[in-house]
Amino acid sequence: MLKINTRKISIRTRILAIVLALIAVIFLVVFAVFNLLVGEYIKNSVNEQLKDAVQIVFDEKNPPRLMPPVELPPPGQRPDYIPNIRTLPRSQIGKAEALIITENYELIFPDLNMIFMHNYEEMIALASQLKTEQADLQSTEIMRLKATGSEYYYVSVQVPEYVFMHRSYLIYYIDMTAITSFADRINTVLLVVMGMAGILAAAIAIFLSGKIAEPVRELKRFAMRIGRGDFSKNTLNYGDIELAELAESMNKAAAQLDAYDKEQKTFFQNISHELRTPLQAIRCNAEGIEHGILDDQESSRVIISETDRLSEMVEDLLYLSRIDSITTNSSLEEWDLRELLSNCAERQRTLAAERGLQFIFEFDDQPVNMRCDEKRLSRAFSNLISNAIRYAKSKITISCHRPYGGITIAVVDDGEGISKEDLPHIFDRFYKANGGKHGIGLSIVKSVIEQHSGKIEAKNTAQGTAFTITF
Repeated sequence: MLKINTRKISIRTRILAIVLALIAVIFLVVFAVFNLLVGEYIKNSVNEQLKDAVQIVFDEKNPPRLMPPVELPPPGQRPDYIPNIRTLPRSQIGKAEALIITENYELIFPDLNMIFMHNYEEMIALASQLKTEQADLQSTEIMRLKATGSEYYYVSVQVPEYVFMHRSYLIYYIDMTAITSFADRINTVLLVVMGMAGILAAAIAIFLSGKIAEPVRELKRFAMRIGRGDFSKNTLNYGDIELAELAESMNKAAAQLDAYDKEQKTFFQNISHELRTPLQAIRCNAEGIEHGILDDQESSRVIISETDRLSEMVEDLLYLSRIDSITTNSSLEEWDLRELLSNCAERQRTLAAERGLQFIFEFDDQPVNMRCDEKRLSRAFSNLISNAIRYAKSKITISCHRPYGGITIAVVDDGEGISKEDLPHIFDRFYKANGGKHGIGLSIVKSVIEQHSGKIEAKNTAQGTAFTITF
């Protein structure tokens, strides 16, 4: 089987990585959307303005004219006046300028003799760049051009041949350097903001992860204390609901383990005491037989009796240990509780007859079915019936009913009842009331009933002692 090594990372590292990744994704999206919108804005504005220029040039009702109006020169002769080039109104991003070049990219309009020609060098550079790139002047598409560190968009329109002696092209262009520079500055600002936000987020993530990790480390130390057998309560107070609930659950678990530990210690102390008594009796009688100071037959009866008692006690202890095990597995099946009670009573009918006792059954006519562990529940019922046989005078009443969807079982004897001092403790382990054996039987009953989500109680009635079980 392949062994996969998964590298463990701290909460702080995980939170920091997630926060930084989230900030990076957000800013990359903002960066991309901003540049996309700026690009679309530039493209739409340029398209609108330069297309207007093309429409003006090709407007048949208002063709380019000479200024001032003169007659056309003979073919092959250059006119004395340059065509009137209409400039477009300034838009939100700038005004379209114009120049005329030959098919060999030589600038023929404007020239140095024109008044107020402040951007002549710019036009020279544009014409030179068009020549360098061998731009397609016959294309009517809007093109992009970089020259002298600036960015331009332009469109080319062929000038009518009667204007010049050779083929020439009218170039309308717009300088977009200011817009692109502004976009670059915004991008720089976004990067700076992203860096500052990343630093701030990292600081916040480190702070928050510390606030989370420290309580977790405290709870880890608490769990290690529990593992070492220190079940003292964790008194730290947490502001987060989840951590507070976890701490409370761990406190409850520690309290349960503490109670279980104390119960086990008491359990073994009681076992040692209960086992010591029959063992001492067996030893004394065996020594009496050995030294001839006790009657062999009488001592043998005592030894057999104490051995039986010891065997029964060991069996009960082992059974109690099994049902109290944390990893107890039980097999649940559907059983008629009337049948279980009848079988348990039948197995003890001989003992009851020896004591002159009668069983009275008060069962529902319909089956009283329940999913249960048949062996364990039968053991609990047998212990109850055995306890009733020990104290009853003439009869034992066993009832089983299903009122209002629940199940009620009662075992009632007509004995003298349980004293007020003993009644609160009869289900405690190793507690022996007057006439009790070794104080384990009723504790087994309680454990089994509680494992089946039931409840058992004992009380004195006018008829005697009643043990009532409800599921």
